[in-house]
Amino acid sequence: MTNTNVFPMINPALTLDWLKVNATGKGVQVAIIDSGIDALHPALQERVVRTCVVGKNAEGAITCEETPVEESIDNFGHGTAVAGCVTGVAPAVEIINIKVLNQYNACTGDILIAGLEWALQQGIRLINMSLATSKQQWIQGLFQLAEQAYLQSAIIVASRRNVGDLGCPAMFSSVISVDRESYTDRFQLGYRANNMIEYDARGTEIEVLAPGGGYAIQTGTSFATPHVTGMVALLLEKFPTMTGPEAKAILKAMAQAKN
Repeated sequence: MTNTNVFPMINPALTLDWLKVNATGKGVQVAIIDSGIDALHPALQERVVRTCVVGKNAEGAITCEETPVEESIDNFGHGTAVAGCVTGVAPAVEIINIKVLNQYNACTGDILIAGLEWALQQGIRLINMSLATSKQQWIQGLFQLAEQAYLQSAIIVASRRNVGDLGCPAMFSSVISVDRESYTDRFQLGYRANNMIEYDARGTEIEVLAPGGGYAIQTGTSFATPHVTGMVALLLEKFPTMTGPEAKAILKAMAQAKN
């Protein structure tokens, strides 16, 4: 299987093992909506190509400001860890850093919505959202943007909440939703039939990047999700016109079926 113009997307030769050897994510841009990214981390050198900071000005109006990549900061460490999980699977991707979370790893729903809206306006095909909300006043806005992403062939990969309810946008059927599992292989993927959170990936006590050039051990759905995002990036390299539903079908075919 060497020519993706000849082979269909669903076929026995297309496996995670094949992707691991034959794809790097080259030419694929991934938007990471998170706490920011330490773009100067040695493991992320030249991977972060754009940075946008979403916040509010003195009048309370939302602003989306592009800043120099070298000035990118991550006060909490969450986004840097997520970025490292993506590049651990797809080392050649280009990362679009969309900072919405503050130093306490929190933001208001309107800022989150603005970050996702900005990503869609830029035409970014693959978006990682290792964050969620359950607040009713923001669900409709997120739902509309998830539907917009579906219509413009953008693929959102989103994590469920670690505790409590599932959270949005993970509970929307138009996104690829992810839970964590105690896998040791970063290319291991589980599929959960008849479950709103369809996939699980490596996210328990894993080594992740930390701001300042270091590393840390973390557990959570936030870190399982970018592993799946990395897998989708590999697929997009080989199948640039792939849609969200097609990505779900391929992931299901490659995953280990679970109860």
